[in-house]
Amino acid sequence: MTIGIMTLVVGISLVSCTAPQKTSSNGNSASNTPTTVVDTGSGPSSISQSMRSFEIATGFNDATNLVSRPMRNQLWITQRTGTVRVVAIETAWSLELGQTQRSGFKTYPTPLLDLSNEISTEGERGLLGIAFSTDARTLFLSYVNKKSELVVASWNVTDPVPPPTTLPPQTTPTPTVPGAPPTTSTTMPTTTTTNPILPALPDPVVDPTSKRIILSIAHDGNTNYSGQLVLGRDGFLYIGAGDSPNGEADRTAQNPESLLGKILRIDPGGATLTEPYSIPPGNPYATGGGAPQIWITGAQNPLRFSFDRANGNMWVTDAGRLNFSEIDYLPANDGAGQGDNLGWPFKDGKDAGPQPDGAPNSLITPLVVSPNSGSQCPLIGGFVYRGSVTNLQGIYVYGDHCTGSVKGLLQRKGVVLDDKAIGPQLGANSIIAFAEDNQGELYLVTTGGSVQRLASA
Repeated sequence: MTIGIMTLVVGISLVSCTAPQKTSSNGNSASNTPTTVVDTGSGPSSISQSMRSFEIATGFNDATNLVSRPMRNQLWITQRTGTVRVVAIETAWSLELGQTQRSGFKTYPTPLLDLSNEISTEGERGLLGIAFSTDARTLFLSYVNKKSELVVASWNVTDPVPPPTTLPPQTTPTPTVPGAPPTTSTTMPTTTTTNPILPALPDPVVDPTSKRIILSIAHDGNTNYSGQLVLGRDGFLYIGAGDSPNGEADRTAQNPESLLGKILRIDPGGATLTEPYSIPPGNPYATGGGAPQIWITGAQNPLRFSFDRANGNMWVTDAGRLNFSEIDYLPANDGAGQGDNLGWPFKDGKDAGPQPDGAPNSLITPLVVSPNSGSQCPLIGGFVYRGSVTNLQGIYVYGDHCTGSVKGLLQRKGVVLDDKAIGPQLGANSIIAFAEDNQGELYLVTTGGSVQRLASA
């Protein structure tokens, strides 16, 4: 089946490979069934908290992704046609609670960047991914250009000078009293107690002349690009590259010389006059044997992935191409995905894939598998919740695109304890992406252009 990324289909093909073998994150090979029961330890065994959503902004038709800009209280939204839009999260200090509270949301009326002249929107193509550097001064975008290449590029972002923290005293005229003596030069001026209205700050500025092409990946067909961009806790940029339609036969996702069907890791901060990035030490092929950018192999369409801000565990939602979507849990104490193999095309979900022969015994076994047909398809990965709602702490929140359901997954030690809809229900073919703000609260964007905040029900 095919559901585009903005219609949102999920597909991907893969490649052949000699990637370094690594044990599955839960200790099981892809072809074996666990023979021992894992002691998950103490803690809740089910999800007791539900969620609701409320719209904070709308009008972002053909939205493809969103991200929270670090330290800036801004949500940046990408639209398939090539524009980047911004919603500001307005805050105020609560004396009663002793903390910063959201007081409203403001949508900037015009795009901060427009790449429509450079982008192909055929099939699942378009402006796909967005991320920021740690200091929020570098914007990373991924898009499909007119040559069908998946392009990753960066731009410089500047902010207006903030208003002064203190205001100069303002004098008020001395009231005139009939018959009173004239005011002398020794009379002290008084200061007003009213709070003057501060001027509105201009929008952040993306410098179009600062564009730097970081990476271009040739890709066949018009589906399965992924393009997800995530800045890891290590400060490196992670890039999702889907497999091409012919990758199933060619086993591209298993080919260590191909960047297709992979999650990549690079260091844009290591750029030189001749190279747009450097290779972080620790990449599986950093010293040879394959493309040095590779972090994870064997993906179909790694449409969404994220890191748990509390512990660095990596969560990958591979939207799949044929029969299944899957959620993969890659714990930090096992490398957070370093050298892992998600299995395509040897495996499709937990079943045998279209090219099962020659599979190593070190493939990752998914935590969750969902069919890409019928009422459920495909899965849209989110984040492990680390916001203010106690009963949701540690729950992986994700979505089902076809049903529009927001779901929660509770696991411990790689064992799923609960996995169910926790609300809200947003309508068929709706959920596109999730975002996590500076305080760990979650947002989502829909195909209809609605940005919504998730909160406890």
